Amino acid sequence: MNNGLTRGPGIIACLLLATALQAHAGDLSLFDEIPLNNSADISQTGSDLAAYVSQAGSNAATVTQTGDYHQSRLYQNGLGNQADIIQQGTGQQADINQLGWENLAVVAQYGTGNIVTIDQNGAFNTTTIEQLGEYNIAEVAQYGIGNHAAISQRGTANSVSVSQYGAGMYVSIQQWD
Repeated sequence: MNNGLTRGPGIIACLLLATALQAHAGDLSLFDEIPLNNSADISQTGSDLAAYVSQAGSNAATVTQTGDYHQSRLYQNGLGNQADIIQQGTGQQADINQLGWENLAVVAQYGTGNIVTIDQNGAFNTTTIEQLGEYNIAEVAQYGIGNHAAISQRGTANSVSVSQYGAGMYVSIQQWD
């Protein structure tokens, strides 16, 4: 494993491409294997916040955490993948795995205890998930090319799981209680 600090000139690229802004000592931001052409921006305001980004290839990620006890994990391997996470409130969790080319994942969590898992393997897949409320769960698995999933959850204890295998599939789900 290479954390970017033992590569000599690579550390300059790491410092230029990966930025973290933390407002409290209890917050944690970790970057792993961030070679040239990757970027990761993490902003944390609150307490007990954790963000982990691992990138290989040429990818981009942003994590914005405001509140307390959030966790986000991003794994990107490929070219042109983009992942954006916004977490506000308390106890949000987001896990994104991207393998391939030009995949896009956008997560916005507001409230308490919401959970998102996204697994994208292929090319040109898009997932957007918005959670407003408490204890909502959304899982998306996309394997293929050009699949789209849009999920909006509002309220308490909604749950959805989407699996897309193939090409050109589209799903839009709204859960409100």
